[in-house]
Amino acid sequence: MCEEGKFMQQTCWDIWPDRGFLVNPDPLRHLSAVDTPLQRSTVDMIEGIAAQIPALMENGQIRATLENLPVFDLPTSDLLVGDFRIVERLMMLYSFFASAYVYFTPETPEHRIPSGVAVPLHRLSKMVERPPILSYSGYVLNNWKRNDAAGEIALGNIALLQNFLGGKDEDWFILVHVDIEARAAGALAGIQSAQAAAAQDDAAALQTALQNVSTSVQAMITSFDRMPENCDPNVYYYRVRPYIFGFNDVVYEGVAEYGNKPQSFRGQTGAQSSIVPSLVSALGLQHEQSGLTQHLDIMRDYMPKPHREFAAHVKSPAIRQSVLAHSSDSALRNVYNECLTRVLEFRRLHLHYATTYIFQKVTNPIGTGGTVFMDWLAQLANETEAQLV
Repeated sequence: MCEEGKFMQQTCWDIWPDRGFLVNPDPLRHLSAVDTPLQRSTVDMIEGIAAQIPALMENGQIRATLENLPVFDLPTSDLLVGDFRIVERLMMLYSFFASAYVYFTPETPEHRIPSGVAVPLHRLSKMVERPPILSYSGYVLNNWKRNDAAGEIALGNIALLQNFLGGKDEDWFILVHVDIEARAAGALAGIQSAQAAAAQDDAAALQTALQNVSTSVQAMITSFDRMPENCDPNVYYYRVRPYIFGFNDVVYEGVAEYGNKPQSFRGQTGAQSSIVPSLVSALGLQHEQSGLTQHLDIMRDYMPKPHREFAAHVKSPAIRQSVLAHSSDSALRNVYNECLTRVLEFRRLHLHYATTYIFQKVTNPIGTGGTVFMDWLAQLANETEAQLV
């Protein structure tokens, strides 16, 4: 777990031994669940629209409804000294509002966001220190609840808080990612233990820690493997994917900082998860610099600040150098290679899903994050394989 208070008010985004990068305590289910500095009428209107998004999308009233949303005052100083999950829930809901407004007609997206959505969203983005658009943190990390509060954070005991159109496919797509994040907790703890062992030149402890990393990543793969159970490729492509693209030349009305000039931001994507960047950094993997690696660097701006700082903190060649230094220790070398192989398997599974869920259906190879994702995923997988010891 990260040192208490290290990241100031964003402690809900610390790295937790039971859930990794998932928000802690569990996400707020409703703004009224805790004391907030917001007026009750404000909370009721925001939460009311959020609950109706699927219906408003289906009946064609989403844009008209959001056009009539007042520019609510969000008291920054009061919000930042309270439970930061309030800020994150507001950020999530307003991000959903913005994407629903822009992509209500996916083939002809809007190039403006009304001030009732744009102004609060921009203000919230300053508080969370991320761009003013729906990102992986709001789409996945802060978008779940446990059916049994005492049970595990796992498929079968988690449900979605917010969606666009609804249905089992959309929910399952997001919840599988929640499960993957929970399974990654062991890997995040493992790389920290492995780095400590490497610093002490303790080969036995390093081997144990790396075995924990491998076991955890295997559990992530097992979760990822379940995607087809309840998420059909066609349903994903036509009912889920259209609403999570980035914004290209979109005017945030009423936002003085932007001066009525169109803005562009990257869309929600798994590349905004901090798991693989942290593993790559800690295991000492190197990737050839390209437009794709530059994209990955940009994606860090869309991660919660404590997570991108964690990924930067664990970046070190120490683990790999220690393995190389103990070249005669075949057990240590094998478990390190096992970790790299698991990362490779995870990336190849991602490539497989990108092929079957997206690439086979599109003429435009650009992903929701704004890259030629097939080239990117293939490159990273191949370079990982090349660095086995």
